[in-house]
Amino acid sequence: MDAFAIPLLLFSAGLTCLLVAIIRGSFDDPYPRRAGVTWAVTCPTAGLLFGIGLGPLAFVVGVVSMLALGSLAYWFLATEPDDTEDETEEPVEPDPGPSDDMDVELPAWALRAEPKPEPKSDIDWDAFDRLREEWEKEITIPAPEPERVPAGV
Repeated sequence: MDAFAIPLLLFSAGLTCLLVAIIRGSFDDPYPRRAGVTWAVTCPTAGLLFGIGLGPLAFVVGVVSMLALGSLAYWFLATEPDDTEDETEEPVEPDPGPSDDMDVELPAWALRAEPKPEPKSDIDWDAFDRLREEWEKEITIPAPEPERVPAGV
């Protein structure tokens, strides 16, 4: 390790701890927290690995860091916030209607109204009732007599 690697290592470790502490306290949902902690660890680690001279390994860790950052961006930009816990809907009370104690006064025109006569019908209801009674009569079917077998057989 050269003189540049030790301060870079200490700075990256401090930055990683700070980023992890910030991201752990900022989410209630475990999925963005996991992506945030992954990004907070892999971003300074990729910089540290590149600073020490391990470019190919830094590239792999940087790709993981960018994927974690992309999932965080998707979480914040593409998903809708869930605000159902903050606003509770109050139950709607029905409008007060007339109670049994209140006398409802009908207008005079309603008291004078005569019921509408029923329309004339071509059906003879008496004949219908007679036919229905005939149809609904119970017909008893006599039970067959059991066969008798001679005793000597």
